[in-house]
Amino acid sequence: MECEKTFQIHLDPALIERFHDLLGRHEHISEQISFVEKAFEKKKFRGLPAWDCICSCEHRIRDTVAYLNEQVLGTATYEYGSAFDFINFINNAATVIDCVDMLARIFGVDLSEENDRTGAFSQLGRNGKGTDQKYFRFIRSLCAVHPVETSRYAGEYQSSGLVTCPYITWVKEPIFKTMWDCDLHAHAFTNAPNSWGDDVCIHMDQVFDYIEFRYGLLEKVIEGLGRFQREAIARFCSIPVPDRGGNETEGEFIDRLKSAELERFGSSNDFIYDFAKKAVSFVPSNEVNLSAARRYAEAWRHALGLQLNILRDMSREGLEHAGIEGDETDWILFEHLLFSHSGAQELRGFEYNLEKIHYLDGEYGPSDANWGRIKLREMDDVLGRRVVFDYESDSDDELYMLSRIALYEIALMHPCEINDAIPLDLKYRPADAMTRDGGRL
Repeated sequence: MECEKTFQIHLDPALIERFHDLLGRHEHISEQISFVEKAFEKKKFRGLPAWDCICSCEHRIRDTVAYLNEQVLGTATYEYGSAFDFINFINNAATVIDCVDMLARIFGVDLSEENDRTGAFSQLGRNGKGTDQKYFRFIRSLCAVHPVETSRYAGEYQSSGLVTCPYITWVKEPIFKTMWDCDLHAHAFTNAPNSWGDDVCIHMDQVFDYIEFRYGLLEKVIEGLGRFQREAIARFCSIPVPDRGGNETEGEFIDRLKSAELERFGSSNDFIYDFAKKAVSFVPSNEVNLSAARRYAEAWRHALGLQLNILRDMSREGLEHAGIEGDETDWILFEHLLFSHSGAQELRGFEYNLEKIHYLDGEYGPSDANWGRIKLREMDDVLGRRVVFDYESDSDDELYMLSRIALYEIALMHPCEINDAIPLDLKYRPADAMTRDGGRL
């Protein structure tokens, strides 16, 4: 007995992971790309940020490739007239192809030669101008998405201006195999009197060949992404970012670095620069907190110096750029320093409090700030060991800054990213935090 013929595609999932790895290698560069040409017919998106679209394409490709690779086609029963497994398959395959095409447009990859390819289906059409791309779109329209109104391929693959398709079926029975010699058969009725219409014979090896080829164009997209990153980095590296000038205040210097980062890496760290300005200029009302405040300010100056290296070299990797060995958060010192997550045992159970004391930084309204004070006071037995809080006299802003200082000094007492990145120097550290494990020298 002849075994039932089935079909299963294999698209290499490693290809989209290579794209992902390269995208993330210089993510802050990739985030800056905008649409430079029309993405769809009659819709121009010139100048719009493309990052969300890039990420959506990547996720769609990854999930859909995994899904397509699991599908075994040709097992559909005759309970239904149409080959719904193929309909589902071709629609999802088109999603992968559309995503690759979109990424190519975003990164300026020319696919005009590939779009003219005819090697998969060898269907030049009635006018001799047909391509694999056009034929794939035709069979998808006829068999899946526009079965009662396929009209865009007149003169190429249609013998009339409007064709309709009642069903598409797997060719299983010997008599039909003799008639059509293909894997799937669709009938394109022409809506003309006394017309039998057109037989559309589909071979799965040809369909797979086309899908695999179009997915493989992700290789060219990866090349385009790498080219975009290299060119952007080289362009920015050629533009100097000077040291702080003699007549430049520290606040002006920080604002200038913020503007340079906005241009080179985007706006993700805007608020951190704003906080850094407050941290380096903060003078506590209680003199007992002066030493801790100075150490925190010097830590920010150290981080800002590393930010200068980052902006000049267009790299966040390596100790000279505040890269932290073994850190899986993808953050650098500049980002860690604001939040001061240390995993300290004494902070366990205060996760909610740590979240709510952010209400004190001026971003929220008075009622939220009052709740922030309540949550901060509940942590006084821990944070109060490093600084002194005056809940009656201190402003919300001062309480918030003191909480950041306390968390910073606690981080220096425990193995964490901040402890790894801050120099072993009393300029930055209290005397009881002069080793990486928090012990005294």
